[in-house]
Amino acid sequence: MQDLLYHVNQWHWLAFSLFMLLMELCRLKGWSFAVGGSAFIVGLLMHFEPITWPFQWALMLIALLILAFIRAIVLQIKSQ
Repeated sequence: MQDLLYHVNQWHWLAFSLFMLLMELCRLKGWSFAVGGSAFIVGLLMHFEPITWPFQWALMLIALLILAFIRAIVLQIKSQ
């Protein structure tokens, strides 16, 4: 199980991003878009610089929090 954490590369992140963005087509109300977008950001950054696995997951979490916050702001603006 731990090997899955250690050997994640850029293509794993981009494939996961694509999967989550395709899941958004099932109308999951933006949550899979936020997860897919944050996975895309991590995969894109790994294209330019190799990143260790703890930093990959921390970056994923930070990007997810930022995108979820932006999603909440957009939903609040749309409801007014």
